[in-house]
Amino acid sequence: MSAAEGRPRCRWGGGGEAVLRARAEAAGYRRLLRARAAEVEALRGAVGALHRQLEGLRDRRSGELAKYQERVAELEREIGAAEAEMARCLREYPALLRLRMALEAEIAAYREMLESEELRLGGLAPP
Repeated sequence: MSAAEGRPRCRWGGGGEAVLRARAEAAGYRRLLRARAAEVEALRGAVGALHRQLEGLRDRRSGELAKYQERVAELEREIGAAEAEMARCLREYPALLRLRMALEAEIAAYREMLESEELRLGGLAPP
């Protein structure tokens, strides 16, 4: 009887070597599975950190957006006030122009009266 014949045969037909190979392969797959599970957990942690970072950025941008919107509203109010002031000035301008023209005419009339009075007094003054 040969050595192979003296060993009891496994009912799967491959004997102990096949079982050892199957166990080794299963152990390799378990190691691979643990490694992949660890990678998945690490990636979940990274995803969670990125989500928190994104939320922080959103909150910060939301605050900045509100600040900029308030500044825009403030500038729009200032523009409205400046436009109202300009409209008031444009309404007052014709009246001020008429007043200026009337004052210039009055000054010209007084100047003419003063010059004629100077001529009259100048002719009477002793040499």
